[in-house]
Amino acid sequence: MQDKQNLAADRALQTGGQARGTQRRLCRVVRGLTLAGAVSLVLIPAWFWLSPDWVADVGPNLPGMMGHPVKVDGRALMLGALGSLPIIAVGLVMLWQLWQLFGHYLAGRVFTRDTLAALRGFALAMTLTAVLLPFQRTAMILALTLGNPVGQRLLVFTVDWQDYLLVLMGAVLTAMVSVMGEAVKLAEENSSFV
Repeated sequence: MQDKQNLAADRALQTGGQARGTQRRLCRVVRGLTLAGAVSLVLIPAWFWLSPDWVADVGPNLPGMMGHPVKVDGRALMLGALGSLPIIAVGLVMLWQLWQLFGHYLAGRVFTRDTLAALRGFALAMTLTAVLLPFQRTAMILALTLGNPVGQRLLVFTVDWQDYLLVLMGAVLTAMVSVMGEAVKLAEENSSFV
């Protein structure tokens, strides 16, 4: 009987070790994707706004443009790049929070105040991204049509399904952080009684 219990305990330890190994690999993958995302978030918009031909090709196909003509000049490129900066900044904050969160997970810190703070920061940045995206689209459309003659300039404000989903996901994550925060407080209180 004792041998069966020892065998079961050994299997549980091996399974737990395999799960921890899988979790550690997943944490490293997510951190790698986060790093790649941060590099892309900086380089691709810069490359886009420094490539007038690319802007002229993509501009008329932006949501809300409906093939409207664009005027790609220095002012349009500068205003478009400036209009992209807030969403890039919030995106970098969001990715930094994700980097921090999975760093904590990688170190084995799952339900701590630090992990909750990182998850809360990620959720808030995601929600802020959803709020900023329609304004960024408006700024881009305005920048690309500002050089057009009077009557051909556009001021378009669009909110789409993806914006709603980002707000919803941010709200869900914020609620989860709140519940997890209560669990962490209870665990800390219980550990102080021992």
